[in-house]
Amino acid sequence: MTASPPTDRVVSIVELLATEAPMNAAAIADTLTLSRSTVGAILAALQSRNWVQRSHDLTYRLGPAFPHHRTLSAQPDALPPGAEDELRSLAHRVGCGAALAAVTATSMTFVAIEANHRTPTGSGIPTGVQVGTRLPLRAPAAAAVIAFSPPDQQRAWLDTADPTQRRELATALTEIQATGLAVWGIDPDDLGTLDVLAEVAGHLAHSPTTGPLRRRVLGLLAGLSGYPHTSADLAEDRPLPIAYLAAPVFDADHTPRWEIQIGPLHPAVSLTNRYRYRTELLTSASRLSANRGQRPA
Repeated sequence: MTASPPTDRVVSIVELLATEAPMNAAAIADTLTLSRSTVGAILAALQSRNWVQRSHDLTYRLGPAFPHHRTLSAQPDALPPGAEDELRSLAHRVGCGAALAAVTATSMTFVAIEANHRTPTGSGIPTGVQVGTRLPLRAPAAAAVIAFSPPDQQRAWLDTADPTQRRELATALTEIQATGLAVWGIDPDDLGTLDVLAEVAGHLAHSPTTGPLRRRVLGLLAGLSGYPHTSADLAEDRPLPIAYLAAPVFDADHTPRWEIQIGPLHPAVSLTNRYRYRTELLTSASRLSANRGQRPA
């Protein structure tokens, strides 16, 4: 049960505007199955604080005063120079899928994907994830970017996590700052669940009437990222289950703006292969950041 239904309605509207094109009040109400009067009142309150803006066509979008809106990029579809070529090279070097996602204050959008079918488990990129797939920015998604973001953004990100996971995720942010990347483990049993959710999301993408359901499925998919491996875990000479690895890519203003990922999605990755994955991923992240004038720390 939701602790505060009114708050939940406000959050739902903000998340919808963060993950969709501008919408009018009626479309928002219909999408979220809320009354139009309720949506109108919430939008008026948000507009009075400049958290949302209304255009001449009566559609709404996030406004300039939305928390963190000005710090993280508001251009989710931009690509760093050479991104597609670098992803293609990275996928070939590691033998699994590679992806690049743009991270804004409220969402994470996949802007480039390179599948590689040489890995035993498939491409390494779930089939429901495609260019243009946009996920709400909720922990643990985009941890590699958040680790290099200001403290207030880190706190806001941690607040989206289950309270029982926040300490572990806070420690993970510190480790990511030290190593330059995140390595996520996953319960082998969850690998099958991940594939099923991704397949469902892929089917729903082809029906314009299933937008809300697809967003819920993608939210479940994002929450199935697994758990962060520690440096001590990764140093052990034994196979480990690895879902994916991620590193930040910086823009010319020294802001972490993208997350580059590779997805082994494998239940037993050797120490040698873990080292190879990490080395190749950091190499690609560094190249893309250098193209924008900044290398990861």
